[in-house]
Amino acid sequence: MPQGFEAGRVAAARLLSPQVRNVTIAAESLAGFEFEPGADVAIQLPREDGDADERHYSVWKSTAEGTFDLCVVLHGLGPGSRWAERCAVGDPVEISPSRAIPIALDRSGEAHVFFGDETSIASAEALIRALPAEAVVLACFEVASMERRWPEAEVTRPEKVRWVDRAGRPGSALVGWLARQSLPSANSTTAYVTGEAWLCAMVQAHLVRDRGFRPGAVRAMPYWKSRSRSR
Repeated sequence: MPQGFEAGRVAAARLLSPQVRNVTIAAESLAGFEFEPGADVAIQLPREDGDADERHYSVWKSTAEGTFDLCVVLHGLGPGSRWAERCAVGDPVEISPSRAIPIALDRSGEAHVFFGDETSIASAEALIRALPAEAVVLACFEVASMERRWPEAEVTRPEKVRWVDRAGRPGSALVGWLARQSLPSANSTTAYVTGEAWLCAMVQAHLVRDRGFRPGAVRAMPYWKSRSRSR
């Protein structure tokens, strides 16, 4: 087993939506461990040549019994998507919780806005779930297909979540939607921007340049990079 990785197993797997699979992983070593909101884990995926691919996924939910949930987009373009589509209960998996939080919750903020794509939803949901009930929340996710939209029953505050169809390069549709919206006051709002790299750059620039957000109030974390930004 690679250094820093621990043994786990697939405890459950189901389709959350037609193109998103929710995988529950159990690891005895994580019993009593508490994931911070926004945390992620690294997973080793063995290859046929004996080597392994490493992928990082946001933790959607976790329990004190040592289980945690991931949500993987089934795009079929890489080892992570193929693993999530084929994995079954009982399959072994090597996992390593990240020591650093990719995007941490600002507990001092009065309002919180979340922007991203299909890969952003699990981490955004973990952060939203940790907020007090009185916190002002708004979220919008740009998705390539409505089949990647999460069911309302799986979303913490479905009335606060919006979905837009991707059109052109990543981020274009989301910024177009943002330009038409009224947002909470930039002086008391923290923005969380995750997902495709170009989307993150476009949304961050719009919030700072056009909406008056301080750069430090926009917490941006690219998760992946599109092979073609013109799609």
